[in-house]
Amino acid sequence: MGANDGPIHVTKDGGKTWSNVTPKNVPSGGRVDCVEPSQHKEGKAYAAILRYQLGDWKPYIVKTTDFGNQWTIITNGIPSDYPVRTVREDPVKEGLLYAGTEYGLFISMDDGATWKSFQQNLPVTPVTDIRIFRDDLILSTMGRSFWIMDNISPLRSWTGLNSASTHLFPMKDAFRNRYGASGRNEIPSYPAAGVHIDYF
Repeated sequence: MGANDGPIHVTKDGGKTWSNVTPKNVPSGGRVDCVEPSQHKEGKAYAAILRYQLGDWKPYIVKTTDFGNQWTIITNGIPSDYPVRTVREDPVKEGLLYAGTEYGLFISMDDGATWKSFQQNLPVTPVTDIRIFRDDLILSTMGRSFWIMDNISPLRSWTGLNSASTHLFPMKDAFRNRYGASGRNEIPSYPAAGVHIDYF
């Protein structure tokens, strides 16, 4: 659990007792905007700490693998003046992380060792939270509403590919209906019929 003034606490007994595991390698007083417990390994977690209201615009993402006894800063590749608001772990692919910064989206394929901008057609805007739902990446932003990237499953297969090879990513099941539908078709609008194929 993260607090608005910097501390992070952890419980191992369902909330009966709590231990202060605040990172010692991050300046105090920042707002813990996000704590992301790992879905893949017990004791592993990530946290995003925001300090721009204190005049510190550096990005702070920290990772622990031992219930918060030790924290490592993992921001290599994120510009030094891009505060981070949220960090999320992919629920399927361990080591695939998403970070929402004050200026857009970043991803890491190596559990935070390196980060790359993943802006696509997302306007430059603060990303306030990230969710993965049914293989879609969903962002909430400040001033730009919601942004959704359909079917991020190719990102989960990306590791190990090189530019010299051709690769066809796994496809989602597609269905063809023999009969047309009738009735009102005003909203919502759906993607065009067909099979979506991703390749590299």
